[in-house]
Amino acid sequence: MIIALMFLVAITLLTISSMRASKLGLFMAQNEESRVAAVQAAQALADAIVANPASTPVVGGVGYTACTSGQYNCDRTDLPVSNDILASAVASDYLSARVSRTGTVFRPPPRIVESSIDKFTSASFTVVTEYDRTSEGLGRQQITEGVLVLVPNL
Repeated sequence: MIIALMFLVAITLLTISSMRASKLGLFMAQNEESRVAAVQAAQALADAIVANPASTPVVGGVGYTACTSGQYNCDRTDLPVSNDILASAVASDYLSARVSRTGTVFRPPPRIVESSIDKFTSASFTVVTEYDRTSEGLGRQQITEGVLVLVPNL
């Protein structure tokens, strides 16, 4: 009877240890899922902005900034987001973007562009997107990308 009781106690301890390990594994998996979702959301918005020429207007000087609605210290707050899902996330205030003009106003494009190089100048931008749902325990991520826009010489 004592031996059976010792086996039951040992099995109970192993079961409790296994449950704690499973719970820890579940938390780690949820954190990784939240991290990946945050990266993907921020990257999706950055890709949508870079793909839309209206997001990188060649107006203003160095420091000219266009943002999604609800942000401060921007020259414009009407940065276009054509994807409905991303637009909904921007409207919910957990996805935002800034596009800032950087570098000289216009400069020659890099020499890698081999055709008609003398017909263009370029303008550079920094695109910063941020996903923030830390209040819900779903993570925060910021993506920064550089964009070079070729501008025809007039």
